[in-house]
Amino acid sequence: MTTENPKPKTQNRLFRLITFGCKVNQCDSAGLAQELAAQGWQEAPKEATPDLILVNTCTVTARADQQARQALRRLARDYPGVPLWVTGCYAQRAATELAALPGVQAVLGNREKARLASYLANLPEKKPLWQQVSSLAGAGEFQTWSVPFSPGHTRARLKIQDGCEHHCTYCIVPQVRGPRRSLPPGEVAAALEQLAAAGYREVVLTGVNLGQYGLDLTPPTNLADLLAAVRSQPLPLRLRLSSLEPQEVTAALLRELAAFPGFCPHFHLPLQSGAAPVLAAMGRDYTPGAFREVVREINRHFPDAGLGLDVLVGFPGETAADFEATRSLVASLPVTYLHVFPFSPRPGTPAALMDRVPAPEIQKRAQVMRELGQDKKSKFLEAQLGKTGEVLVEGPAPPSGWLQGLSANYLRVQFPGGLSLKNRILRVRFKEVQVDMLVGEALEALRGDS
Repeated sequence: MTTENPKPKTQNRLFRLITFGCKVNQCDSAGLAQELAAQGWQEAPKEATPDLILVNTCTVTARADQQARQALRRLARDYPGVPLWVTGCYAQRAATELAALPGVQAVLGNREKARLASYLANLPEKKPLWQQVSSLAGAGEFQTWSVPFSPGHTRARLKIQDGCEHHCTYCIVPQVRGPRRSLPPGEVAAALEQLAAAGYREVVLTGVNLGQYGLDLTPPTNLADLLAAVRSQPLPLRLRLSSLEPQEVTAALLRELAAFPGFCPHFHLPLQSGAAPVLAAMGRDYTPGAFREVVREINRHFPDAGLGLDVLVGFPGETAADFEATRSLVASLPVTYLHVFPFSPRPGTPAALMDRVPAPEIQKRAQVMRELGQDKKSKFLEAQLGKTGEVLVEGPAPPSGWLQGLSANYLRVQFPGGLSLKNRILRVRFKEVQVDMLVGEALEALRGDS
């Protein structure tokens, strides 16, 4: 039975999009939101009840899985009758597990994610539970959306690479993201031009394994060559890179970054362990000494670089001496901050079958590393006092009413100034440390700002 004047399925349809996980997932969600808007969907205001809720999941740790399940149960309670559609890496790994949760109407894998908007265009009023998760084994084409714009934001993220072929023994990512694949250089350059024309002042290039960019293309290329091509057509924005594997931080890449106008000297490297036996058991393709040399070269090219590390503690077989080797290595390096992860067995990975370090010991080691990370961050902030740096102004900082922004080397900064300075890059002198941020004063605008 139909109504006399049925409205188009997407007219006034409201969606809510909830995202877990990495910057790549955030890029995917931005693209999904834009695609839905193009098909007539509207993002639901905070106080409104959406017609559909999309949850883009992560599965890199057991904690990520738990957060997604908790969110889905809460959404089912808060919005009874509103269909929940789930996609992302958890959906790719364990669709049936998610489908069993209350309120879940559909589970779509990562390959289906790029077609989600077209599925939703034909969303009926009521639909039985369904799952569609394709294998990623043969995924050879880079899936993307139109250039994702985020109104009101000063920074944009651009996904230029997906997939990973390292197969570390603890990591589920290759199984849920598939083989490496890249956005062709011409499309990267065109997207950067569009983002610059839209008024963005910073773009973050992201990828599941960014350092392997271009190796799958014909002819093959690499990240250094891509940057050289982009540099040949200057744009009024600064560029930041997301996480890089240490063995992929090459001399050629560092030289190109040093020559790149507007490059943000900020590096994030997954160390994982500072003990050679543990790195070997993890399947990591470098030694502690090689990692130290990479950091030394980064520091030589960029003395004030922000340097973040991922550290995984409690990997199966990690002894007290192995952990001390990790702690000692990190303590000796010019590190800005740490992301510390207790070992989390992922079903289907070799490490899930190995004998585990007792959970209380893992938590103890994690706490030691977190305290070291906080100490490193505090010392790096103190070392910035009296220096000047480039800060992209993001807007007001409540409740003070001052401005806040992000320095090129990835530090939070506040300083007095008017709202007319939003989305401008300023030179700021750093004068004081307050908790985890710098307080400064603006000196001048940069790169054509007035």
